[in-house]
Amino acid sequence: MRMLSFLLGVAAVAWSAGVIADAGNLCRGGERAVWSCRAGTKYYSLCASTNLGAQDGYLQYRAGRPSRLEFRFPGGLIHPRGHFRFGLLAHGANLEFERGAYHYAISEDLKGQTSILVRLPQGRMASVDCADATQTLTENATIDLFKSAGLTE
Repeated sequence: MRMLSFLLGVAAVAWSAGVIADAGNLCRGGERAVWSCRAGTKYYSLCASTNLGAQDGYLQYRAGRPSRLEFRFPGGLIHPRGHFRFGLLAHGANLEFERGAYHYAISEDLKGQTSILVRLPQGRMASVDCADATQTLTENATIDLFKSAGLTE
């Protein structure tokens, strides 16, 4: 009986290690981490399917810890067109989406400094300053990916 408990424990650890591919982001094995950062003990990631393009694949924003996601948008793994808007700025890039009365903007300057701005109901603002960004919105490959998926303004 103890051997069975031990084997089940090992299987659970192996499974959870495969679910989150890298402790630096919230993407699963087999997904592409398009962008990710850490703020305190939480991670914020944009995870895409490997086949993301004009008609296929998905993009999902995730927030939380590798052991427990607290927020994801959109709720399902669906194509991002109509859900996200990407734009180049004079000195950086911006990815926006809305969920209910909340407006989210991931803003990154050319130095790679990233913040997540959230416009709350009644016009109040909240901000998360990122550290340890692992990918960048201003990278040519990321820009090309967003263009091919139809997210550019």
